[in-house]
Amino acid sequence: MKKVLWLALSAGLVFSGPAQAKEPPTNSQSGAGRPGIDQSDPVECRKFQEIGSRLKIKRVCLTKSQWEAQARDDRMNIERSQVARGIGPN
Repeated sequence: MKKVLWLALSAGLVFSGPAQAKEPPTNSQSGAGRPGIDQSDPVECRKFQEIGSRLKIKRVCLTKSQWEAQARDDRMNIERSQVARGIGPN
């Protein structure tokens, strides 16, 4: 069961993952360290290993709220595919 869940999570990152996310903000857009810019939604960068390569790593930068929305969408897609296959979330 863990293997199926891991594969489903991996598939969720591949099909609806960061590659389809918005362009990462540049330093001038993120407002890091600039007064008057809202810092309540900080930019967070994460590294993902490219599938099919042991060396290639992709760095994706999104705001905290964008990461949370991505996680919600991924979880919803996994649950939808499990229900469609008859596994059901447990």
